[in-house]
Amino acid sequence: MRKQKVLFLCTQNSARSQMAEGFLRHLAGDRFEAYSVGIDPTEEIHPCAVEAMEEVGIDITAQHPKGLRIYMGKQGFKSLIIVCARAEERCPKTFPGVGTTFTWIFEDPRREEDIPYDSMLERFRAVRDEIELKIEDWLERPEEELRKLHEERERRERLEVSRSGIGVSDGRDERPDPFARA
Repeated sequence: MRKQKVLFLCTQNSARSQMAEGFLRHLAGDRFEAYSVGIDPTEEIHPCAVEAMEEVGIDITAQHPKGLRIYMGKQGFKSLIIVCARAEERCPKTFPGVGTTFTWIFEDPRREEDIPYDSMLERFRAVRDEIELKIEDWLERPEEELRKLHEERERRERLEVSRSGIGVSDGRDERPDPFARA
């Protein structure tokens, strides 16, 4: 059986995407090849990410931050999973060689840099645990994620049609604008 390739995308590829890559490899490395990249990669993986993963028995020290262009258009992926809001905003709308794109936004554990290491590590642990649960859920029920994705796309399409079609043609459409402020 050929392994499915999954690419995790974050802004810096130093924490969330690296942890997700490590979890997928650990939990389902027999079925998936896990990769991660960043839009603006840093020089190294955040030490708290390494420590938080070590605490659950996963070694990510062999991984390193990589830029998006290393794979874009050069390698195919069954799934692209965006794990941070900034990366979602900046992700190319077309990504050659990607089957399905999912968006799983996790809070940035580094949101405040000027805090004690132990407090920062606690944030990384919380995000690590969220990532683990999300990946486990996805592995157990992949069709559920596809259903959610399909429903979200349909909702967006209906919204676009609604926005472009209400009261703009000949003025005879007298339905209220659902986006107008009262």
